[in-house]
Amino acid sequence: MPETQTPKSVPDLLKLIAKYGKRSVLVSGVDASNTPSGKVVIDMSGVEPLNEIEVKRDKVTIGTGMNLGRLVRDASGANGLLRQAASLIANPLVRNRVTVVEALSLESPYFDITTPLVLLDAKIKLQSPSAKRTLSIRDYLEAATKGLKKAEIPTTIEFAALAPDKKVGFFRVARMGGKGTVSAAASMKLVRTVCKEPEIVVSSLTLVPLRARQAEKEIVDKPANEASIKRASVLAAEEILARSEKGNPYERTLIEIAVARTLRTIMEGTMPM
Repeated sequence: MPETQTPKSVPDLLKLIAKYGKRSVLVSGVDASNTPSGKVVIDMSGVEPLNEIEVKRDKVTIGTGMNLGRLVRDASGANGLLRQAASLIANPLVRNRVTVVEALSLESPYFDITTPLVLLDAKIKLQSPSAKRTLSIRDYLEAATKGLKKAEIPTTIEFAALAPDKKVGFFRVARMGGKGTVSAAASMKLVRTVCKEPEIVVSSLTLVPLRARQAEKEIVDKPANEASIKRASVLAAEEILARSEKGNPYERTLIEIAVARTLRTIMEGTMPM
């Protein structure tokens, strides 16, 4: 059986992460008996601040100690966006094992959770044994790419609750025969059948999540239909890959699929049959 630690506070948790370093395996109230030999299981379920979801004055705060399964069940303030994302990112067999803090790791196969967080313009609070800091999600992605400070972890996610009339969508597609995924998140208002205030964020195989502003311009004030979806998905792929040095036709196809499926999720209720 692997060694298991059960901290009761954030400072205690950080001390354990600092002590065990890369041997640490962060879980939240699950059986970790299958953890590889030499690893130390740190169960975060007893660290109360990391296991809360709070909506207060239109601000949503989510602790990173909870698992993706709970996001599917309880995430609020994002009009279902985080529930959609968590349900697609991790299947039912693993989502109760994968913590949000794990998903926020650049090396995690569940890193697509950051795509809706960019759409929500989230802020990430981080803490190490010696300091705290708050970063925008974009600054967090840059910091994670360069490497976080020693024993520093994200502790909470904060974002403004979406207006009730904002419709949202998320889709993720996995690369066939290799590692890597592409995901898209979008929000907009629909006035009858017309798209208003669209926002589209795309994560490609080679880039962290980015706004697809040309695609947004393409569909704003346009009817919600297949022609709009097609044009927006093509423009999104062109715009995202223009920022990448490694773009290829296969990646372009994945982006187009992800964006089209995301927009269709939002628009299908208003599109003519």
